[in-house]
Parts: sequence; structure tokens; C-alpha cells
Amino acid sequence: MSDNFQKYKETINDIYRKTKEELWTTEFATLILLLFAVLFLTILINVVFFSFDHWLITLLIYLAEIAAPLTVLYLHQQKIYKVVSEKVSAMESKNSGISEAYAEWRSK
Repeated sequence: MSDNFQKYKETINDIYRKTKEELWTTEFATLILLLFAVLFLTILINVVFFSFDHWLITLLIYLAEIAAPLTVLYLHQQKIYKVVSEKVSAMESKNSGISEAYAEWRSK
């Protein structure tokens, strides 16, 4: 680990935590809950009513419903990293070496 990493590790962690809290809104949490609720209801309806006769169709539906919230969460995490990267880049003029420390932090 480089000296810059040790020097700016806590700063980068704080920026990451604050950004994550800022971007995790009630609307976003509701969206994630609804996407998982649709999956749960589909499974429940399938078990109770056996509405899908063809297992391949059932599998494709489950995979699509599982992929939707996971994709949204992945894209949200990428947005967090992008915002943190922008904040770190803005701090580079005052804190030389923080960009390299962020690159090392991100690789871990």
C-alpha cells in the first residue's frame, strides 16, 4: 500500500459513505422493494396456482425478475463510484496524490 493510500484512505471512505447516503433515496429504496416484491408475488402465484405449465418459460421469467433489481443495484453502485471519482478529482488540486489513492482504494 502506498503512502498516499494510507494518508487519504479515511477521507475517501468518508466521501464514499456520504455519497452513498445522498444517493440512497426513499424513491430508490421503494423501486428496489417493488422489483423484489414482483419476484416474490410471481413465485407465490406460481406455487399457489401453478400458472406456468412450461418450466422453460417459468425459468426465463424468474431470471428476468431476478436480473432487474440486481441490474438496478449494480448501476446505482456504478453511479456512486462515478460521483466519488468526481469529488476526488475536484480535491486533487488541494490534496495531491488523492487520485492515485482513490485508484488503489477502488482496486481493493
